[in-house]
Amino acid sequence: MKILILGHEGYIGRGLMDYFAHKYQVIGWDKKEDLFQLSTGFLVREKIDVLVNLSLMADRSSAKYQIDTAGDHVNVEGARHLARILKGTKIKWLQFSTREVLGPVYTKKDVKKTKWGYRPKFLVDETQPLRPINPYGKSKVMAEIISESHPYSNIIRLTTGYTDHDQPGGWVIQLARAVCNDKQVKLSNGGDQFRDPVHTNDIACLIEKISEKEIYGEVFHAGGGSNNLISLREFVTIIDPQVKIEKTEGGDLGFAFNNEKANKLTGWMPQECIRKKALQLTKIIKKVKTE
Repeated sequence: MKILILGHEGYIGRGLMDYFAHKYQVIGWDKKEDLFQLSTGFLVREKIDVLVNLSLMADRSSAKYQIDTAGDHVNVEGARHLARILKGTKIKWLQFSTREVLGPVYTKKDVKKTKWGYRPKFLVDETQPLRPINPYGKSKVMAEIISESHPYSNIIRLTTGYTDHDQPGGWVIQLARAVCNDKQVKLSNGGDQFRDPVHTNDIACLIEKISEKEIYGEVFHAGGGSNNLISLREFVTIIDPQVKIEKTEGGDLGFAFNNEKANKLTGWMPQECIRKKALQLTKIIKKVKTE
């Protein structure tokens, strides 16, 4: 299997490259190559079997969508470009998306308070209505719809993806760095909000299973599963039990995906544990800091 990863130099992309490089032929394509320079001819010449689209621009600055912005160009026009160059091919297209296409889901009645923060009374499955509230979520909805035009496509939505790399990324690495470097963090709600982080090894495994089983035309929610439900407060406390937390206003109650569809159709189940990975990531950050 030969895989092309768009956005391979990003946080999630680098983790997927690490995983796939040991098993398959994998090619990376990022900003310097320019998504819009990718062509059908290149895909055919390189004999690409699977195209993974991680390219994105996240604009959360307002509620209204604007055309001709960076987010519109990369997320929407980029998906349209992929649909055009994939037309007539049997290349498998994995279009990555985000929980932000769903907007806020949990209210106070949907969660319960525990020692370590909130926990959900239910997990969000693929039947949840699309209600994006910012340009990023709205652009990813459009990208999802555009990807449907390719008969060999699937959509994978993530809540929180993370890797073993100490490079700019999501809240997992940001909070881990803050604790290791400053010994204190600012957390809305005091960090009571929950998440379900999923490691890139598990994300890559889902891509494998979808491709191997020749599944097409589906939307998959991919979270870390119930075993990886964790509050932000619990996460930073694992890294440093003496961490100082400054409570700030705002923030959500939490978000977590139901993985049952992916498990039922592919047999996929996350294997990595965020609690163990938090400690490993701490060692990586401290090692880099001393070098």
